[in-house]
Formats: sequence, C-alpha cells, structure tokens
Amino acid sequence: MVFMNFLMKIIGFAYEVALSKFLGAEAMGLFQISMSTLMTFLIITTSGIPTSVTKLVAQENSKKNSNNVESIFNSTLTFNLFASIIISIILLSFSELISIKMLKNKDMVLGVYFMIPAIIILSASSILRSYFYGMKDMITPSIAQIIEHLTRFIIIVGILYYICPVEPIHGATIAILGISIGEFFDLMWSLFSKRRLYKTKSNYPIDKKNEKSCLIKVLYMSIPLTISGSFGVILRFINTILIPNRLMAAGYTSSESISIFGRIMGMTMPLIGLSFIVTSALVINLIPSLSEQIALKRYKDIKRDIHLSIKVTLLVALPLMSLYVGLSKPLAILLYNDPLVANFIHVMAYGTVLLALQHTFSGILLGLNKQTSATVNSIIGMILRIILIYIFVGNPRFGVNGIFISFYGSNTVILILNLIAIRSVVKFDIDYIDIIGKPLVASIFMIGFIYLSIHDIGNLQNISTLGFVSSLLAGSLAYIFVLFLTKAIPKNLFKKLIKLP
Repeated sequence: MVFMNFLMKIIGFAYEVALSKFLGAEAMGLFQISMSTLMTFLIITTSGIPTSVTKLVAQENSKKNSNNVESIFNSTLTFNLFASIIISIILLSFSELISIKMLKNKDMVLGVYFMIPAIIILSASSILRSYFYGMKDMITPSIAQIIEHLTRFIIIVGILYYICPVEPIHGATIAILGISIGEFFDLMWSLFSKRRLYKTKSNYPIDKKNEKSCLIKVLYMSIPLTISGSFGVILRFINTILIPNRLMAAGYTSSESISIFGRIMGMTMPLIGLSFIVTSALVINLIPSLSEQIALKRYKDIKRDIHLSIKVTLLVALPLMSLYVGLSKPLAILLYNDPLVANFIHVMAYGTVLLALQHTFSGILLGLNKQTSATVNSIIGMILRIILIYIFVGNPRFGVNGIFISFYGSNTVILILNLIAIRSVVKFDIDYIDIIGKPLVASIFMIGFIYLSIHDIGNLQNISTLGFVSSLLAGSLAYIFVLFLTKAIPKNLFKKLIKLP
C-alpha cells in the first residue's frame, strides 16, 4: 500500500504539472473551481456512506455472513446510483447559473455537463472501493486507482499534446472530462475484480427486505459522518468561490482573478504538497502503531514514534522548502513555462513545512483516538481562512497578498491547535537543533551545490531540463551526505519506519 500510494502521488503530481503546462493559468483556475463544485455535489454519495459500507461489510464478513455482505453492497450501490441521478438532474437544471456565477463564464456550461458522468461514476466506484476495504482487500482498490491515474494521464495529456495550443475554456472542459475517463477505467477494473474475486453464491435468494434493512443501517451510520464531512467540503467550496470574487472586488478583472487562482491552486499547491508523498506513507504506518500503543499505555513508545515522525517529516519538508525559495524561477519556467508562477512559489514555499507538519500531526491525532479534535481544528482553521480572505483579499491595499495572509494565518492556527491536542494526551520534548537545525544546514549546502553546478542559472534559456534535473539529484546527494556527516539521520531509520506498525 505504501508503494502504491507513493506511485499514485507521483503520477498525480506529474499529471498536474503536465495539465498546468498545456492549459495555462486561467484554464487551471476554471478547472480547480469545477473540481470544488463537483466535490460539493458529491457530498451525499461519497462523504459518509462509503465509510459506513466499509465498517458494516467488515463486521458481516468477520461473521462469515456473505448474504448480508452482498445485501449491503447491492442496496448501497443502488441507492448511490439513484441519488447520483437526482443530483445530476439538479446540476443540469442549474448548469447555466453555475457557469455564470461560479465559473464566471457562460461558455463553461459544457464543462458543467461533463461533471454529470463523473458524479454517477464516482458515486458507484466509491461503494466498490469501500466494499474491498471492508473485505480487507487493500490491493484491488489501489490497483484501480493507479489504473485511473495512468489512463487519465495518457488520454488527456495525449489529447492536449495533439491539439495544443488550446483555449482556456476548451482546456478546462477537457480536464473536467478527464475525471470521468479515469474513474470509468477505475470502475471497470473494480467491477471485474469483484466478479472474479467475490462471486455471490447462486443458492442465496435475493431478500429485498434484508437489503432494505441493510441500507437503513448504512444510512443511519452515515448521517453523522456525512454531516461532519460536509463541513470541510462546503468550507473548501466557499474558499474556492470567494478568492476570485474578492480579487475582482479589489480591482482585478475576471480573467486575472481566475488566472491568479489557477497559478496558486493548480500550479503552486501541487509543489507545496509534494511532501505528502512521504508523509502519507508515514501516516499510514503511524496510525495503527499509535492506536495499539495508546491502548497498551506504552507512553515511552508513543513519544518515540511521535518524535521520529516529526523528524522524518522535517527531513523531507525542509529541503523542499529550500528548493522552492532558492529555485522558484527555474522551477516555474521548467515545470510550467510560466515565470509569473515564480513569485507564488517563492512566497508560499514556507508553507511546505507548515502543511507537512499539519498532515503528520493530524495522523498522530487519529492514532491517539483524537479524530474529533483533528476535525474541529481543521474546521476552525478553514472558517478563519474564509474570514481572512474576505477581509484582506477584497482590500485593494492587499489584493493577492491577502491570499498569502489567509493561507499562513489559518494553517498556523490549525498546526498550533493540533499540537496542543497532542500534548494533552502525551508530553514530549523536541530537540530543535537535531530535527530543524541539521536539516536546514544540509538544505543550505544542497542549494549552494546546485547553484555551483549550474553556472548559468540566471539565463534560464541556456539550461536544459536534463542538466537541471541532474543538478537537483546531485544536490540531493549533497543534502544526504551532510545529514550523515552531522548524524541527523538516526541509525536504522528505515528499519524503525518499517517496524512502526
């Protein structure tokens, strides 16, 4: 799972970079707003129901009650398909309003139409994925997601490469269509795998009453999960819609506002979140380890694992932050062919450490059975972000800088609240020189080595992609060498990580 998660993150990042390069800032802004709109319409079918399906399938499967397992699957799949059709009709009815009010372009109505197949396919695939998790089959849905990422990458990037250059509206529409294409292949693989691996016994009669009772159980369990999950989705949606609107209130045109939003959310944030490739794998291992230790009251082991997870997070996040600060312009040119992105990368680079630690802290809280605290803290931070966006972004004195203020202000509050919640369960000391000082020194050496190896870094036209990547790899080796020299990497680090669960 860790390897597949790593592979998915790499393919996903490559897709976002390729998409940004072909589409440009304005199209990426339209696509990001479309994605947020799509997720809002999917709250009912993908927020609480899949988690409930996983729990109930796991319970019935442990009792060897395959009839109930299939009843849960069949009833929820039918419900989700029916609900997704109703949601699609609502979306269709308000398509023009969404394209004009949210996407700020009436010609984006075709993109809104392309959300409809995505709603239906995603609603179905979420049930299949949850079914596999309930059967303790983590490999099948992971393969399905890799197939989804790969097919979407190959087909959509291939289309964009063939028709490039593309108008922003057409490019955003193709990217929206890519969601349905990738999810379709995910769904086909999942259906094929279910029929192959989990065949329903033919001598079991179809009991409609049993299916109805199973569906009621699922819906009853999903209500609180859906309510809590919807808060985050709705707040993110408000955040997405609010930024372009407040930029226009500050004096920017509609096209400029969408382009700024695209450069931040579609180009800068994928780089800032690159550390999640490592922290996601870390959190997967960390949660079961801490859950077991908190049950056994092994507080010494809990402190060790928390300290190790923070250390690993900073070993990855600090050099990435240094790269973005020191090489923002080369990265903007080589990745996106857009020098205007460089300023956003440079200013938001420090958020790499902030978001990486926040991700790890959330995982620690889940492992310590403090998931409510993690959710509440996240909601508080998002509400604060919306308030700050409204106050600062719409003010002509701040404009774009208001986005940075809201980003750092809200994420800092979430990080502090998460840290307080962790310390309420277990007290632990941090060796700041070891976990911050040493990686920071190594990062400075890394950036210096890269600058020395690229003699003409100021003249970006003379730098080949291969030469730049080679320098990055050499700089990474220099970073690792300094870490070993300063004994910043604990002995048997990888063995410790593997033994976390």
